[in-house]
Amino acid sequence: MLLITVYDMPDEHVERIKEIVDMPVLVDPNLENLIAPLDQVEILITYGLENINADLLDRMPALRWIQVFQTGVEHIALDAVSERGIMLTNVRGIYNSPMSEYVMSIVLYVTRDIERFIRNQKLRKFDRTKLVDEVKGKTMGIFGTGTIGQEVANKAKAFDMKVLGFNTSGRPVEPFDEVYTWNSKDEMLRQCDFVVLLLPETEQTRNFISKKELKLMKEDAYLINIGRGPLIDDNALIQSVVNGDIKGAALDVFDEEPLPEDSPLWDVENILITPHLSGKSVRFFERSINIFEENYPAYKNGKELTFLIDPVRGY
Repeated sequence: MLLITVYDMPDEHVERIKEIVDMPVLVDPNLENLIAPLDQVEILITYGLENINADLLDRMPALRWIQVFQTGVEHIALDAVSERGIMLTNVRGIYNSPMSEYVMSIVLYVTRDIERFIRNQKLRKFDRTKLVDEVKGKTMGIFGTGTIGQEVANKAKAFDMKVLGFNTSGRPVEPFDEVYTWNSKDEMLRQCDFVVLLLPETEQTRNFISKKELKLMKEDAYLINIGRGPLIDDNALIQSVVNGDIKGAALDVFDEEPLPEDSPLWDVENILITPHLSGKSVRFFERSINIFEENYPAYKNGKELTFLIDPVRGY
């Protein structure tokens, strides 16, 4: 059977999956409830956020394929998956449009000072004394030059921005004007009006932006994190924004999700919080299931699946 643990999948998309496969389909968003007969599960469709560990996999002896409906697989016990010969696939290429739109919406929101107009409307205040800025000519630094970063860069270039990129090798990538790497990270940060984080979480990238990096940034620089929460030292960011060392930040990812109600991030003026939705538009399930639908015949015919994860490398 196929088990879906994606907690918010609309019924019409569940029905579409039922049409694709030739096996029973069961939806059980909470594996702890043990509604599903785990010993009969051959395919698991999941966000990968549940506790998919060795103990759970031991209770799923028939499991052959885990399809993760996101890019990251860091919450899955990859060693256990590898030991059991389970195929693991994720979804890629579906986030380019929504995440790049998210970044540009923040850039325009900040540059055009939309928050001030919303505030003035509530006060019934028709104030034309302070002029707004323009995006044209500003510099965006994108840390991560993969497909999402490239799409963000394309949209930024459409607004006549200068776009800098960062990757581990420093190799040139279109459409970035310049590409930097670890030994020139500080130089890149000093130039940026907007800093966009798209890096994965690794030992090297944890606290990628901390007190030192924030001190290097312009006073009117704005930080946008759509990569992973641990890329930023939250305490250092809060202090930097409160002190006016940088203009502000938009955070869509966090060390702990959901972001706890008692997190100090909620209360900081000029830090915008969004609930990890930058890549998840109304077309998310359609695009994810398209990938699953393309892979299912390959699975049935014993062929290699698209977007297959190497459990050893983690990607």
